[in-house]
Amino acid sequence: MREGRLERKTKKARSRVEVKEIAMCGLFVAVALIFSYVESLLPLPMPVPGFKLGFSNIAIISVLYLYGVKEAFFVNVTRIVLAAILFGHGNVQQFFFSLAGGMASLGIMALLKRFDKFSVIGVSAVGGVVHNIAQVIIAILILSSVAIGYLIPVFIVIGVVTGVICGVAAKAFLRHVSRAE
Repeated sequence: MREGRLERKTKKARSRVEVKEIAMCGLFVAVALIFSYVESLLPLPMPVPGFKLGFSNIAIISVLYLYGVKEAFFVNVTRIVLAAILFGHGNVQQFFFSLAGGMASLGIMALLKRFDKFSVIGVSAVGGVVHNIAQVIIAILILSSVAIGYLIPVFIVIGVVTGVICGVAAKAFLRHVSRAE
């Protein structure tokens, strides 16, 4: 009899945690969408068309470190789909660029985090580079032009710079959150 009561209390506690995590993931989707929207408004003088700073990655990295890979995947895919619907103006290619970059980036960031050899900033920087390389590969496939591959060095530099910026922001956020709990 006593075990049944404890089991019910444990289930309730787990249920509350799950609801809290779902709500928090929803908030992170909203934050990532806000970052995506703000980025879509910024006129960036870059030599590469379609370039974005990737600030929505701050939310993805934060979810990866706070909750885990499954939750980060959910937030990332949801953000990509909603951003395509809300800000993509029907551009299917842009959706595939975002999806390829987002999934490749999350995959490598999850792997690096698991090995625990890199800081949040390092994980983010590598994620930024992989995101950009995945997008170049998709561009090569869609446009059937290997010449686009010559942009990879530029995208590596851009990925490192923006990845470090996002990593610094995520690290500061995570440090703040850990103090609040």
